[in-house]
Amino acid sequence: MIKSFKKQFSKPDGFLGVIAGKIMALENRKLNSWTISSLGIKDHDVVLEIGYGSGMSMEKILKQHKNIMIDGIDVSETMQKQAAKRLDHDIKNQKVHLMIGDVEKVNLNPCTYNKIMTVNNYTIWDHPEKGLANLYDSLKPKGKIAITMQPREENASSAKTRMFAKQIFNDLTTCGFLDIKVQFKRIRPELAVCVTAVKGE
Repeated sequence: MIKSFKKQFSKPDGFLGVIAGKIMALENRKLNSWTISSLGIKDHDVVLEIGYGSGMSMEKILKQHKNIMIDGIDVSETMQKQAAKRLDHDIKNQKVHLMIGDVEKVNLNPCTYNKIMTVNNYTIWDHPEKGLANLYDSLKPKGKIAITMQPREENASSAKTRMFAKQIFNDLTTCGFLDIKVQFKRIRPELAVCVTAVKGE
């Protein structure tokens, strides 16, 4: 039972998935705020979130910026339904579009997004470099990406956070991103990292 519940945090499904989604939304609240502020979202931006979960960060962005559009990709149909309830009004007004799929495989229009964000999702991608290459193509010139991670496993540590930071930095470099910046922040229960980068002109 415990093992099956732990699996819900990578791909929430069914009743246990709904519970896992609510737990993740609460745990990631400060991480989401930090990531959003690191992106510098402006009115009229088109934003993409990878791993939108219950839609809490999308809701926060929409409250701060009235004239933007947000797309989302998540592997979980359960999370898509949960986010759709939260963002029903904005979906009907065509300000939000929720997709289900893997970031490596989903079809994204080239040069579409000004900003891309993902929180505590990067390390569950099957092929991170392939996913980043897909996102790179979907960014507009000078578009910005923010990838935030905070280890939550039993062996979570500052050393593991720094390992994540190095992996993300290297993957972004390989995929051609520029102006890569690594920020660390103490957010309970463990050190977190937010890596930002931009697409060239």
